[in-house]
Amino acid sequence: MLVYKCDFCGSSFGDRVCYFCEKNCCTSCMTDDRTRCKECYIHKRKLSVKQLVRKNRLVFVFIGFLWFYAVFPGPFMPGLEGGFYVISVVAAVLILIPVCLAMFFWSLNPPKSDVKKRK
Repeated sequence: MLVYKCDFCGSSFGDRVCYFCEKNCCTSCMTDDRTRCKECYIHKRKLSVKQLVRKNRLVFVFIGFLWFYAVFPGPFMPGLEGGFYVISVVAAVLILIPVCLAMFFWSLNPPKSDVKKRK
């Protein structure tokens, strides 16, 4: 059994990981909602753009696939009018707006961590 030390108080029960600073924490050094350590909560740390992209890489790949599928099937279908491309671009933008807003607000209040140990 692996024992992780808490990076803040030094106890051997550091089985949680802070979502923002990614340090090992025990339950007494985390906030009640278990999303961040008390130090990140006090300093009101936010995710940087680099961290946001890294943590949501799969979401970006999915958005890219949707965008590619919505915008570029036109050349593979002969006989389409020019208005198809305008509608496709508008649809792609309308898809991206709520997804980007959801990611922004998700970064402000991240989900609770259910991962107990770092592997």
